[in-house]
Amino acid sequence: MEQLGYFDDITADDLKAMAAATGPKVTIYLPTAPPQHQPQDTATRVKSLVNEARRKLVNAGVPESDAKDMMASFDAIATDAPFLRQQGESLALFAAKGLNLVYRLGVPVAEYTHVAEHFVLRPISETLTKSHSFYILGVSQNKVRLLDATKDSVVQLDLQDIVPESFEEVTNTDDRQATLQNRSVGSNGTMFHGHGGIADSQDAEVSRYFHKVGDSLGDLLGRARSQPMVLAGVAENVTALKASSSYPVVAEDFISGNPDSVSNRELQKFGWEVVRPHFAANDDAAFGRFADVSGTGLGETQPDVIREAAVAGRIDTLFINPSLNASDGTGDVNTAILHTKLNSGDIVIISDGRVENVAALMRY
Repeated sequence: MEQLGYFDDITADDLKAMAAATGPKVTIYLPTAPPQHQPQDTATRVKSLVNEARRKLVNAGVPESDAKDMMASFDAIATDAPFLRQQGESLALFAAKGLNLVYRLGVPVAEYTHVAEHFVLRPISETLTKSHSFYILGVSQNKVRLLDATKDSVVQLDLQDIVPESFEEVTNTDDRQATLQNRSVGSNGTMFHGHGGIADSQDAEVSRYFHKVGDSLGDLLGRARSQPMVLAGVAENVTALKASSSYPVVAEDFISGNPDSVSNRELQKFGWEVVRPHFAANDDAAFGRFADVSGTGLGETQPDVIREAAVAGRIDTLFINPSLNASDGTGDVNTAILHTKLNSGDIVIISDGRVENVAALMRY
């Protein structure tokens, strides 16, 4: 199963544990994308950064034995060869008394070690923007693939015997080997060539197959989801899937052609181009709502005020300028990121200068 590296979810329970942690907190970031970091390089850097964090804890007044205990679980990373081979863009380590968290992430970061009264989340805030996730469904008569993707990552999902994996699962008809040479049908999507599709001579079994695939999507993913889905397939297959899909948000445009010979990486790239305008429009609309109330108490740009509002659960949408370094400012923004997510708020990355540092649209 191909994916763009290995990616670990930062769960709601993890965020709760971060928020409940007391005392000095350690944040370590390490870029792990090849070719800059091969496994042995990563092992060496992890050892060095963990040792650096121990020293910083001691300098912050933590007894040396306690500092050693806080970081002890990270020592095993340097000797875990399978883990070191299975990396994404970056590695993030978080530690506090009684808490150790390790994540392989899909966003690039600079090497960084920090000890403070807060965790540093700003460099990876894009990983918390779940509003920018999308699905890709690649379908031919030979194969069904469902991918969960972002701009930087893609993971193939298990169909769990709910969605058919191929035409053969639905019918035993001898017509399943019939093929067509497919070409782009216009400007609806990315073009690539291959064999597959619905020939005029094929019977209702083919239609039944695509109806079964479309109808079962809601059972697998849920019928009240807002994460958009991009279809990949020849035009007539996509039409059949759109007509039968029980999943509520299917993108108008699609990736045109037979997806069988196209990698997950390529589908992720093509799919992002399809959904990028949709996400940009949503982000612009959210920022427009902030601009409409800016200066009224419902639209705030002062980091300390935003931090307090986030802890109180008042933030609807937090806008982050990603260009600032992790060490810029105090813990206000990092605390706001953590508590915005804990209280089911949204995070939007604004990189075009409209946000100088941080901004927030309040719920009340």
